[in-house]
Amino acid sequence: MAYENNIPTLRGATVDAAREISERRATTISRMVDEAAKHGLDDQFAYDAIADYGADNAKEFRKTMHDPTSFKEFTDLFGTDHNRQIYEMETVKKTDDELIIDFHYCPYVTAWVRQGKTPNQIARLCEIAMAGDHEFAKSFPQLEFRLERTIADGEPRCRLHFIRKGAAVNI
Repeated sequence: MAYENNIPTLRGATVDAAREISERRATTISRMVDEAAKHGLDDQFAYDAIADYGADNAKEFRKTMHDPTSFKEFTDLFGTDHNRQIYEMETVKKTDDELIIDFHYCPYVTAWVRQGKTPNQIARLCEIAMAGDHEFAKSFPQLEFRLERTIADGEPRCRLHFIRKGAAVNI
């Protein structure tokens, strides 16, 4: 599996520095998983820890909202911070019922490729890293979250799809 599409196009001192931090985070995750395996442990601990981190992030995000139960307010705020440039996020669709965001670059995959991880290892590390996003989304009962594709699986982009619960959306 090739990751030839995972090339950043946005550059600058700030975004490059933020990406470096993300790459270090990714390297730390993979080294922790590798070290656990040496001790006969599986990687569930990393998945669980990152899920907890996602729940913590959701608590902080909810504090920025006037109405944390509003799907519209969620879609107006989600993906508008510094992460937009780091991951080269593109809002593909934004309606009263859906928010679809594509990520065109992943510094985590860059780090894992640099470490020599196999495609299967990269896919699993991505699952671990995305545990935070899944848990984050669970903190918003008004929405359903779907991770529809990932760069880690060899796709040209990651796609996050948020759907307002109860919406009649064609998938």
